[in-house]
Amino acid sequence: SSSRSESRGGRGAPPGARIDDVPETLTTDRLTLRTFRDDDADALFDLHSRPEVHRWIGDGQPMTDVAEARASIPRRRDVPYPPPQGIWAIDLHERFVGTLLLKPIPISGSPLAADPRDPDLALDSPEVEIGWHLHPDVWGRGIATEAATRVLGHASGLRRVVAVTHPDNEPSQRVARRLGMRDEGLTDRYYDTTTRLFVLER
Repeated sequence: SSSRSESRGGRGAPPGARIDDVPETLTTDRLTLRTFRDDDADALFDLHSRPEVHRWIGDGQPMTDVAEARASIPRRRDVPYPPPQGIWAIDLHERFVGTLLLKPIPISGSPLAADPRDPDLALDSPEVEIGWHLHPDVWGRGIATEAATRVLGHASGLRRVVAVTHPDNEPSQRVARRLGMRDEGLTDRYYDTTTRLFVLER
């Protein structure tokens, strides 16, 4: 996974109470990128309960209860990120296989970096990151690259986008390079930790 955080934040809308889809639904030949739904909880837990996924994310601790996944869905769905930013569920042939995010990135030393779960701080960064978390069943099939390419095309007005990975997460670093991002080496600028930084400027 690229992002060092999980997707956070929320406005507290009632479950399922959507006037329209935010973010906009995007498609590729294989994938549908859509707003998170309440019924994603079991599949989301299946993804985030896996140590091989969480070794690259945040504090490295996987989810231990489906209630954690259920509670995270409003945070993934309801933060009012300014378009074209957002957090998408990735479906492969109608099966949930992961998350693609394009959102403000916490700057080290900021309140957002200290508490990435706080929805009131979720927009509090001048920089935008792209990140992905995928189920191990679909690793190595180009899905992260395909989803991220589609979102970057959707967000063509963003002049600068960063991706940060765990320093040892070589698969995600390869994805970032395939996206045309420049490897800027190790940095302490984000998430109050050391990451490997990739930058896309256009």
